[in-house]
Order: sequence, then C-alpha cells, then structure tokens
Amino acid sequence: MIKGAGKRRKLGQHFLADPVVAEKIVSAANLRQNHRVLEVGPGEGALTRALLATGARVYAVEMDRGLFRRLSGELGDEPNFSIQHGNALQFDLGSIEPPYHVVSNLPYSVSVALVKKFIESVDRIESMIFMTQAEVARRLAAKPGDSAYGTLSIYCAYHCRSELLFGVPSSAFKPPPKVESAVIRLEPLKTPPVEVADKDRFFGFVRAAFTHRRKTIRNNIRRLWADEAAFVSSCRSVDVDPMTRPQDITLESYATLFTEQAKMGQGG
Repeated sequence: MIKGAGKRRKLGQHFLADPVVAEKIVSAANLRQNHRVLEVGPGEGALTRALLATGARVYAVEMDRGLFRRLSGELGDEPNFSIQHGNALQFDLGSIEPPYHVVSNLPYSVSVALVKKFIESVDRIESMIFMTQAEVARRLAAKPGDSAYGTLSIYCAYHCRSELLFGVPSSAFKPPPKVESAVIRLEPLKTPPVEVADKDRFFGFVRAAFTHRRKTIRNNIRRLWADEAAFVSSCRSVDVDPMTRPQDITLESYATLFTEQAKMGQGG
C-alpha cells in the first residue's frame, strides 16, 4: 500500500488522470498569461500543469500533506506557481490580489461548502470553473421546474450566471469515483437580479419554502403570515398560486413574495 493512501481514501480523493479533460477545463476558463488562478485540491497536479501552460499565475491549496510536499517538489521551480498546505474552507480568499479566477476539481465531500465560500466572495472573483459531482453541478445550474432545482439553485442564481458545460466519466479519475462528475461555469453578477431588504432573511425564507419539496408552499410557509387571508392575498399580489410546489417558483417570485411577507408581518 502506498504510504498515506488510507488517509487519502478517507478524504475522498479521486485524482484527475485524463489530460484531455484537464485541457477542456482550462479551455473553458479562457485564461490568459498573468491571469491569477486559485486551484483547490490540486492532488497529483494534472489540472495544475494545464493551468500553468496558459501562462497564468496559479495559487494552489492542498490539504493532504504528502501531496503538498510532492507538488512542492515537482513544481516548486515554476515561477508562476505557489502552493499552500491547509484546509481550503479556512483559506483566506483575500490573500490573492483581485480579480482572480477559481478553477478546481473540488473535493467532493466539501464541494457545496466550498462553492458557497467562493460565491460569498464574488466581488473578488472574475469567474469560476468547477468540476464536482454531476448531481451538485445540476443543482447549481437548475432552473424552475427542474427536479434538481432547490435552495442551492436559487442561492447560485442570486449571485451568478451558471452554465453546465460537460459531463466527465468516472474513468477519467484514479481511483474511479462511484458517481459521475460534471464541469460547471459560474460568472459572478455585478448586481443581483432581484432586490431584497435582507439577504440572509431572504435565503432563510427560501429554505422554509423547501422544507418539504413534495408539499405546496402553502404547507411550507403559510405559518409565516398572520392568517390564511393575509397569505393568500400576498400570493395573489405576486401572481403565485398557493398550491404551487417550491421547485416551480422563480427567484423573482420568491423575492417579491418575501417582500410581501415582510410588509404583512409575521404570524405565530
């Protein structure tokens, strides 16, 4: 057994081994010489090397100490490369001069948490290209009416323009994961597509609407209004049927319904 292999399995690492896929990811990022790029979890460096070939300045963060040492040794002489050992969830995104790009094969066990971390810093980030589980990529890019549409889709749509680029088979990795993967592009929006008075409360409202996906918004959020009449009145004023399921409501309709709820006051 390779030293450290047990730990790597515990971390859920699956290393990209197909150079064609790495090139496709880098091509989608549209990088130029001297662009700054953050890569999380470079692993054995397949994507890292493709990024460096563009002339971009690559900042990598690797949690596995053995892989950190290996890449430090193999790529340490590259003038456009620097690597830091640590947990990407704790990495200071303000330590890289903005604007910069994020291009990563995200560690699947923490992919959603990492995407949210990056989205919260979109004022510093020019573009994001992620490879992650296909299911997570679908959730990020999903539109109203899609089976994958949910709170993560709405959170993403509020901050970014998303595009699902292409799928990646498990055979492109070593060891092959048990799930399919996909590559997605997120482009930060300069201003959100809707205006809400309190962003945190708004996303709390959206989460409440999705408490039970198979139930209607009446079942899920009626309690936020003082009474049934007030709830129905708010829904009618924004042209939302109270019997609609949460996955069929747009970001814009959620924003206007949230604003109506705030005006009506909270129920018991």
